[in-house]
Amino acid sequence: MADHLPERLPEDETERSVIGCLSAEPVHVDELHIRSGLPVATLTATLALLELKGLARQVGGMHYVRLREAGSPYRVD
Repeated sequence: MADHLPERLPEDETERSVIGCLSAEPVHVDELHIRSGLPVATLTATLALLELKGLARQVGGMHYVRLREAGSPYRVD
């Protein structure tokens, strides 16, 4: 049986906002732009950081999902 670890939330407000717009179902980047109200450049940069931190993943066709992984594959400071 795997240990259940609590979900990590980013400390950065923009990252938290984008995470809040994601779910387990794929969401297109255009819909994320509408939901978040962020400029596209900020949104895509934030999505890239969330991917590096292991909190989001692009699943094809500019669709993103929220991940609930315990560990981050990369450290981003």
